[in-house]
Amino acid sequence: GRRLVLAFQPHRYTRTRDCFEDFVKVLGHADAVLLGEVYSAGEAPIVAADGRSLARAVRVAGKIEPVFVGEISGMPEAILEAARDGDVVMCMGAGSIGGVPAKLAEQGGGA
Repeated sequence: GRRLVLAFQPHRYTRTRDCFEDFVKVLGHADAVLLGEVYSAGEAPIVAADGRSLARAVRVAGKIEPVFVGEISGMPEAILEAARDGDVVMCMGAGSIGGVPAKLAEQGGGA
């Protein structure tokens, strides 16, 4: 079958904290994961509920080696580096990641 490359931007620090373990389990099912920083939606950061901590937890779970992309502006390039011909690329999140598919298409990603 085709590989799933998942680009994910968690939305809100409180939601990331509250759903952290569920995120770790679900993200581990993709073939490749690119994790952005949390889209805060005005919330203050919460220790250990950020994108880097989520990437670390997915890595420790041992199924995949996620890539942390600190700035969403770098996500299209990270996707192009991770994806292979025939892969399905999915961008998920409720924040600034919404603009990534158009940027990816501009860069030749065929979104």
